Amino acid sequence: GETEGALVTEAPKKVGSLSYSASGMTKAGVASASWTSTVLAGALPQLGVSFETSPLGADTEVTGPVALVLWAASTTEDMDIFATIRNIDPDGKDVFEQGQQGQPVPVAKGWLRASHRRQDPALSLPYRPYHAHVEREWLKAGEPVQVEVEIWPTSMVFKKGHRIRLDIQPRDGVGSAPYTHYCADYNTGTNTIFTGGGRASYLLLPVIPKK
Repeated sequence: GETEGALVTEAPKKVGSLSYSASGMTKAGVASASWTSTVLAGALPQLGVSFETSPLGADTEVTGPVALVLWAASTTEDMDIFATIRNIDPDGKDVFEQGQQGQPVPVAKGWLRASHRRQDPALSLPYRPYHAHVEREWLKAGEPVQVEVEIWPTSMVFKKGHRIRLDIQPRDGVGSAPYTHYCADYNTGTNTIFTGGGRASYLLLPVIPKK
């Protein structure tokens, strides 16, 4: 699918933003962006926003924990965040790995409901937010907040010419089966991701230097 933004090593100087709807459902009546709904309902429009690097100039190893730091807002009191890191080959196709049950999976995933963004400072690390989950801190419509999402650790060599892609979606993304989330109170409305300036969202990747 198409991407709306670029993954770059330096934040833009000016604040920008990208908005997307979190309200879509499929004709099958399940979460719009889930792998399962794609099987049930056929090809679906992409939900959320995606960011992608330029083609990599050399093989690039990413090994360790990953964190996504977002400045985000919603028109509603909460926001579901599903993050997926993908390995895209020169032909624009996903390079999948094999999951625990033999299913094709992307590089790594993470998810968080924005109202659970409060962290435990004693247990959190710069590269691994640890969320307290003791109370919900509701959003105020249109007011940006910082949300740190833990993405599961990975070890992957992205080949020269490949691209690293980040999807931010309101539902499960590509390669979620058999662990798709089904929740009766998925949040809806319009979500906004901010970029650059004093509200620079970023993806913290553990890139291993070449010897």
